[in-house]
Amino acid sequence: MLQTDDLFLGGLALLRGGQLMDVKVRGTNGRRVAIFTITGSAALAAETDYYGGSTLVDLQMLKLQVRRLKDRGFDAIREEEKGAGHEGGHRAHQGGERPRGDRR
Repeated sequence: MLQTDDLFLGGLALLRGGQLMDVKVRGTNGRRVAIFTITGSAALAAETDYYGGSTLVDLQMLKLQVRRLKDRGFDAIREEEKGAGHEGGHRAHQGGERPRGDRR
């Protein structure tokens, strides 16, 4: 079993045949981070190759798996924020005000 917040490591593990079993959310320095649990012997072999630097992949296939993890991660974070009563997902209000002296 592999647990990681690294999208590229997770994507490689999925590309190699690992199965995404769970997505958990935890806080790190005030930020919410998705932690992916990927099972299968291919996931552990992918981790060894990833950190050993001996990995060759089809870049388009890796990109698809990374996108899959990002989508699942953001969904999990939004669900957790919604359950905790936070303003999840919609952040258009941030940084939208003009400076006080700039009124017309």
